[in-house]
Amino acid sequence: MNFESKKVQMPIPQQAAYEYLSDLNNYQNLMPDNAEFSVHESGNGFFVQLKGMPKVGLKLKETQAPDFILFESPNDAFNYEMKVIISAVDDNASEAFIQFDGKFNPMVEMMAKKPLTTFIETIADKLEKQNFA
Repeated sequence: MNFESKKVQMPIPQQAAYEYLSDLNNYQNLMPDNAEFSVHESGNGFFVQLKGMPKVGLKLKETQAPDFILFESPNDAFNYEMKVIISAVDDNASEAFIQFDGKFNPMVEMMAKKPLTTFIETIADKLEKQNFA
């Protein structure tokens, strides 16, 4: 299952967008309103639970300043990753989008596709509306 969010613009330079999105605590501001969110005690990932769904985690796997952040499943039983790609629009603005790639059995994919798509789009929507002042 592969999909990506829309591209959203932010009124901050690419490096500032990268730094914001590299700080896992900032993801709480980007979660759906009904989500339970917590940063892992290691500081290297976070957990989120959407209403009616099991708690899932994202572990920070790789970063490449100023344009790429990769999260992966913290559990070997599940195979998924989320990439955040950031590009410069100009010196004072940047653009970002999220790619999700998961390898699930057909039953899990059928149940998870809509909530995961909504989750990724919500992060993008909230990032676009985020006040960076």
